Amino acid sequence: MKKIYINADDFGDSFNISKAIYTCYDKGILNSTSIIVNSKYFEKSLKLIKNKNIRKVLHLNIAEGKPLCDKNFIYLTDKNGEFFRSWQRVVVDYYCFSNRKKKELIKSEIKEELKTQIVYYCNKLETKNINIDSHQHYHTISFITDILIELKEEMDINILNIRVTKEPFFFAIESFNDLKNYLGINFFVHFLLNFLAKKMIKKFDEHNIKYNDAFIGVLFSSDMTQKAIIKGLEKTEACENIEILLHPGFLSKTEEKLFKNDKFKKWYVSKNRKKELRVLLSSKFSLFFHFKDI
Repeated sequence: MKKIYINADDFGDSFNISKAIYTCYDKGILNSTSIIVNSKYFEKSLKLIKNKNIRKVLHLNIAEGKPLCDKNFIYLTDKNGEFFRSWQRVVVDYYCFSNRKKKELIKSEIKEELKTQIVYYCNKLETKNINIDSHQHYHTISFITDILIELKEEMDINILNIRVTKEPFFFAIESFNDLKNYLGINFFVHFLLNFLAKKMIKKFDEHNIKYNDAFIGVLFSSDMTQKAIIKGLEKTEACENIEILLHPGFLSKTEEKLFKNDKFKKWYVSKNRKKELRVLLSSKFSLFFHFKDI
C-alpha cells in the first residue's frame, strides 16, 4: 500500500516551532513530525501531539543544544557543554584527522548520546516502536549509520523506519528564486546525500532495517514549494513509502531573544518557514492529496 509521509522537522526545538507544526497537522495535511528531545521545550511541546494520530519520529540531535547524556564529553561539546560540531566538521575530523584512538573517542561519545536520546524518547512516548532521522542529517554519515545499526542490535527497540535521503532529481522552476536551488549549496547537498543514501540502503538491507523508498526535501530545502513537491512526486510514482520534508515551524518574537546566540537562529526566523507553513495549510494543496489519511 502506497504511503506518503508529509513530515515537519524540528518539533520541540521551541514551543512556537512546535505550535506551528501542530497547526499544520490540525488544520493542514501534515501527518508526520520529527521530534527533538534534548530541548527544554520538549515536554511542553509533546503534550500537543502525544495522543494525536500523527507519525512521530525521533530527530536525533548532536547539532545544537546540550546533551541528554550526563557524561563529560571531550569531542562533542564546547566549554559551555553545548554541541558545536557541524556535519562537515564531524566528517573531516573522523575520516581525515583522526588516528584509531580519536576515532574510537568520537564514535563512543556519539553512540552514548544517541543511545541516551533513544531511551529518553521511548520512555516519554511510552513505546519501543521508533522511527528515526536526525537534525541536519548527521545520521547519513557512514560511521553514524553504523552506530544506529549497532544500537538496533543492542537495544530492546523496534525500529520502524530510518530516513534515507534518496531524492530524485527534478526541475521545478517558477521564478528566479527557485533557480538558486540549482546554482547553490542545495544542488551539491542533493547529490552528496544521494551518494550516502546508497551506502545506507546497502547496510540497512543487510541488517533488515526498514527505510523510505524515496525522499523529497533536499534540493528545495528551506524553500519547499507546491510545484517542487508535485514534481518530486512525479518522479517517485513507483515508490511505496515516500517522505516529503518541510520546515514550517518558526520562532516567536519572544523566543528570538532567547535564541540570541543560537547558530541556527537565522534559519529559524527565515521567512521561508512561514512560506512552507502556508504550503501545508493551502486548501489547493490539500485537494492534491485527496486522501487525508496519507
